[in-house]
Amino acid sequence: MNLSNLLSTLDSQIPIAAVDVLSPDEATIIQWLTAEANNKLSSPVFFWNLGVSTLEQCLIAADGGLVFKPVAEYKKPQHGDPLLYVFDYIANFSGNGIFILGDIHPFIAKNSPQLSWEILSKVKNLYHRLKPTDKRIVLLGQNIQLHESLVRLIPYCEVPLPSIDQILEHINSYLHDLQQSAREQELTFAVSLENAEFETLSRAALGLTLEEISDFLRLTVKENLTNDGVLVDADFIPKAVEYKTRLLSQMGIELGKPATIPFGGLDLLREWLTRRRRLFTTEARSLSLPQPKGVLLAGPPGTGKSHCAKNIASILNLPLLQLDIASLLGSLVGESEGNVRRALKTAQAIAPCVLWVDEIEKALSGSIGERLE
Repeated sequence: MNLSNLLSTLDSQIPIAAVDVLSPDEATIIQWLTAEANNKLSSPVFFWNLGVSTLEQCLIAADGGLVFKPVAEYKKPQHGDPLLYVFDYIANFSGNGIFILGDIHPFIAKNSPQLSWEILSKVKNLYHRLKPTDKRIVLLGQNIQLHESLVRLIPYCEVPLPSIDQILEHINSYLHDLQQSAREQELTFAVSLENAEFETLSRAALGLTLEEISDFLRLTVKENLTNDGVLVDADFIPKAVEYKTRLLSQMGIELGKPATIPFGGLDLLREWLTRRRRLFTTEARSLSLPQPKGVLLAGPPGTGKSHCAKNIASILNLPLLQLDIASLLGSLVGESEGNVRRALKTAQAIAPCVLWVDEIEKALSGSIGERLE
């Protein structure tokens, strides 16, 4: 299921669906779903997670923003499981509505230490009993892995990271909003970017969510604000790379610098890379020519594997991402797999690129190698 099919899925007597989204964009998805449900299904949207004290109705304000309004009829239980209570509330709810339940997937996930068979049974019961009603549930969170008994019941979709075109449109739109806000405050807000520079800035932001891009633009504008106003120019491009580098490093991904000194020997590998360099051009992509998937470099320490990886990025003229496997390994069941999938998803959004997975044997030697698909 794709995100674009979510509304039609819920409108087809499928009462529960799951949406996997990176945390920064959760509010964006809630806002989108609220607007779509109001317009296409004439259905109110409600939000609940363990962090809120009550059930909240999601509303779209006059300026297009998202507003949460507490539901007065909902009374948080002083005793008992709040999650079981909200399930009972939905089951007994007299009207129609879409209920977004955030971050409950650990209680119904495979191999999860928080797995609750009581909650799992409640979800299965709700799936069957909500079918003839106009009440729907959307499970929202990051790294959702449903229990085997729910996989064939609950449709699942993963929100991808934005493409270059989506980022370009978002940057233009967001800068326009910032410009209007500056006018209201009687501040000078100038944008001095050529079309090619807009595209370069968008490529520099590949791998970030739209919300993270908005955060970057607001932060950088604030930092560059002077008495004369703000100028958005080509200086924003290296700042975007720096901002992205800082965020990716928290995920165990480093933006590496390609080598400036060529490696010695390995003439066949150099020739193989040089011949395939044209496969990463726009012309080759327009012809749907296949691209090389990767190479495996094996050998004892000090034999030049890392230097060779950096040279590959230089020869192919592609950005270099270094994936630190050790930082992705977690102690909780499923944590390592989730971290690796999230890192690979980010690398896929930045592609074409050279993904340098150093010491890959650490990931393939233990249980993660057996479970990761």
